[in-house]
Amino acid sequence: MDTMTLVEQCRAIVNDGGLTFSPILPTPVGGFMVSIAGSERTVPIESFGPEVLAEYMADYASHVASRGLFYGAWIDGGMVYLDLSMNVQDRAEAMALGRLESQLAIFDIANNDVVSL
Repeated sequence: MDTMTLVEQCRAIVNDGGLTFSPILPTPVGGFMVSIAGSERTVPIESFGPEVLAEYMADYASHVASRGLFYGAWIDGGMVYLDLSMNVQDRAEAMALGRLESQLAIFDIANNDVVSL
């Protein structure tokens, strides 16, 4: 369960290059994060801030609560990518789910590494 404020979350996203968090679940320490197709939102980094993050979180709060999902954010090429993701412990299962969700990659938490699909 994440107890950071919106300002702290935005700062972590920008300073650390990304963040996975949930208001109801502990932050995953292992496994693989697989994004959910259709939940993506892209924002130029100069337009990103607490208001944008709060709006995204409000739009998907029911999905996170009812399906046990996580909010995810990362920076690439001057853009902030927001999405919903699930934590999957098995690499092969995560890769298969990533392909089913039309993702280009999954994220290996333990190794802090992007795994291309």
